[in-house]
Amino acid sequence: MTIRDELQAYLHETDESMRALSLRAGLNEKYVSDVLSIEGLKPRHKNLAALSKATGRDLVSVATGSTPLTFGELVEKLEAAGQKTLASRVRWIMRKADWYANRPICRHDVIDFFACYNAASLGLTRGSMSTYKCDILAAIDNNCVRNRTRGVVDISGVWSKAYKAAKELDIPDDCRLKAGPFIVYLFDRGIGPKEITTSTLADYYAHRLEAGVVTEAKCRKHVSNIVTLLRHLQSNSATAHFGFVAVASPFSDRRDKFGIDTSTLKNLLTEFDTQLAPWAAGEISRDGLTYQAFLEELDREEQQKAGSLSEFNAQLQKSIAEKSKLPGQPPDSERVERRELKMREYGFLTFNDRWSEDTIATRRGYVISLGKALAAAHNVIVPDMRTLADYQVLKAAAAALAEFNGGQKDTGYLVSVLKTMKKIAVGYVAASEQNVEDIRALIRFYDTGRRGIAPKNKIKLREFTEARIQSTIDLSGNVMTKINAEIDRRRKDKGKKTGFLLDRLSAIDIELARDIAAILAHEILLTRAPRSANVIGARLDWIAHEDGKAVLTIPAAEVKGRKAGDSNYVVRLGDRASRLMRNYIEKIRPKLLHPDDKQNPYLFPRQEGGKFKFNAPYRGILKRVTRLLKQNVGVQINPHLYRHLIGWIWLKESMDNLPRVQRLLGHKSLKTTVEYYAELDETLVMDGWQTLLETKTKAAA
Repeated sequence: MTIRDELQAYLHETDESMRALSLRAGLNEKYVSDVLSIEGLKPRHKNLAALSKATGRDLVSVATGSTPLTFGELVEKLEAAGQKTLASRVRWIMRKADWYANRPICRHDVIDFFACYNAASLGLTRGSMSTYKCDILAAIDNNCVRNRTRGVVDISGVWSKAYKAAKELDIPDDCRLKAGPFIVYLFDRGIGPKEITTSTLADYYAHRLEAGVVTEAKCRKHVSNIVTLLRHLQSNSATAHFGFVAVASPFSDRRDKFGIDTSTLKNLLTEFDTQLAPWAAGEISRDGLTYQAFLEELDREEQQKAGSLSEFNAQLQKSIAEKSKLPGQPPDSERVERRELKMREYGFLTFNDRWSEDTIATRRGYVISLGKALAAAHNVIVPDMRTLADYQVLKAAAAALAEFNGGQKDTGYLVSVLKTMKKIAVGYVAASEQNVEDIRALIRFYDTGRRGIAPKNKIKLREFTEARIQSTIDLSGNVMTKINAEIDRRRKDKGKKTGFLLDRLSAIDIELARDIAAILAHEILLTRAPRSANVIGARLDWIAHEDGKAVLTIPAAEVKGRKAGDSNYVVRLGDRASRLMRNYIEKIRPKLLHPDDKQNPYLFPRQEGGKFKFNAPYRGILKRVTRLLKQNVGVQINPHLYRHLIGWIWLKESMDNLPRVQRLLGHKSLKTTVEYYAELDETLVMDGWQTLLETKTKAAA
């Protein structure tokens, strides 16, 4: 019998559910379901041992067919074969991990061990740590019989063409970079693009677990990215002709951890979609008044007020109002504030508080999570948003959600959910001040209290050595040098074939044009690091040239934390970036425009691909920026880290720049700036103090 046969027999005999068995064995609640549903999945030894203990059946022997090789036996085999270095490496991990000689070998235990430690904690350099990991896995693989995977350079024919096309797709890197190993896997097994099924992905997952050197979680994520990749390969015009098939994931749907069907929340979600979502977008008030009706009511009030003024005052107010509408005139801050107060009075969200389409979709998911968690824990269905926003109900839902998420009190997800509910309680439900204050206290209870830069981002920033910082600053020049070399190559090749030399602009195709757009976006980010939404949404009418320099002026109402009437967010580009901006707008941007989208207002317009939308921005521009940074600098970051990176670079030059960095990044106090960067790099503070100590010491001498 196989493991699956044994498990199915046990479940049939006991009537225990797969979820209950998984939890009783101390495993993920979907683990048994995955073992039974994913073809070819080979459970790791420690999980089999846990299931053996829970079921009373020897699943370990069933899996191996015999007694598995132990670490002690592996050392003996290596020494007998004269492989003393490998034997030494295996003994080393046994000491470090406290593994006894009779411990059965499981290569995933080795992988997990290295994933849990950094090089310094093991007394190794990063290079030595990689060597130790490779040597130990090689020792296991060579003695436990495992076939190594082939590389993408080994494939040919249509699969080679498919890989090259997939590699050039403008899709998320997490998906695009998975194309190589997946296509090699298909090529080696003779599986055609049209023959891919969910079972194919299940087998591929099992293969990654068996042959890979990363954790199970990363293997699962890898295959999930392949699911997304296949959707792009099927729908994108550059790869659709290969016949790829988009298929369902082989994994159990871990999002349905509550065991509650979304349809049970029908009333709650109907209210969200028909009332809360339009309110969040600014289309209606919380009482259902349309924004157009509100404006008409406001006009009537202003006309009545004007009628009560003297004729002279009425003419003056009319002239001021008309003048304020002229281009280049600063907004009437008092009038803006009066209108926003009126909007709040009528139950509307002000312009700066409205939710985007993506935000509405995300927060709808938050509401579903709370509703399902409450239903699963207490068998009650939330009827409407007012009930869900009640403190007592929300408190119970939050506790249930925390428990379903592993009982972690410091989950950032739960804090985001509760902050959303506070916004809904204040603006949509108009809950009492006491109810809102209680929700704030609930947020504080679950919040981690962490300030400053997230730990994973600190690790990324520390990868920027002095050499990499210089490469980041020089990125535009280096990339443009490569682009110019490619243009010259194309012109020369065309000249050899036709006898005519192409002009430089004609040699630039859409891919090169996108790279030029990306380095312009990089220059904007490096200059002042505006938020991602402001770079993506930058408009042509925000750009002016002053004394030969390009100036990008982002209206205050478009900037997070500012409102109409506040100062605008101004990005003044340097000489090189200004020349790039002018050349891009005049020569490169027209190449990116869709033929029927000539009136597109955005600096970075959307190009063809997928479901095309007119007058839309190129939302993939920043992914292209970070891809160029990775290729040329060697560090993968998200665009928001540009803010921290430029602040850190400037402070490394001199702590005297502290007030300037504070203003550049928009921190409310110097204390905030110091907290961010002193925690990231204590030498920023310590070096200055050491210099002062040395000065004082010399003075005393």
